[in-house]
Amino acid sequence: MATNPKGSNSERLTHPLLEHLGPIGAATENLFGYSAKIVCGRQSEQGCCCPAGTRPGVYATEVNIQNLNLVVAPVVKFVLPLINSGAVVAREPDIADPTTLARRQVEIIKIPPLGATMDDCCRIAQMLLGATPNGDTALTIAILTIVSQFELSVSTVYTATPLNGDGISIDVEYVPPRLLRLRGQG
Repeated sequence: MATNPKGSNSERLTHPLLEHLGPIGAATENLFGYSAKIVCGRQSEQGCCCPAGTRPGVYATEVNIQNLNLVVAPVVKFVLPLINSGAVVAREPDIADPTTLARRQVEIIKIPPLGATMDDCCRIAQMLLGATPNGDTALTIAILTIVSQFELSVSTVYTATPLNGDGISIDVEYVPPRLLRLRGQG
């Protein structure tokens, strides 16, 4: 049985989304991936036993991405919807599959050295729906996946308000990088 030498191209992870990063150097062993949970929109009172996603309230999420490197960082971002504008689209056994995303759900950006950007509920709606809806939107829950050759600083800001408007909750979380291996373990 033939084996491939360590680092051979046949062991390389291939995925259509990785092509957006451009050529990946032979010395590159890993990519950095980030998975940011998105919760946006209004979840109304429901009279059923199985509400989708969250308790009643109004939710917003902002994802901040900063390149703390002294080189330009090419970044691929894509949105995997689980609940899209109130419609459950990826409840088990259904799965949000990144290989079947609409073009608008995938973005390629270049963040300059020490530069930063953000994605909020308006941007997520544009990526999922093709435009920002007017007025209150139904609940959307998704995963914003961020992939780069360089380690980035990624944080999320979550806000929630009860439907009656009494009080507000805010939470900031830092999203740790995950290594996406390009080659086999040897």
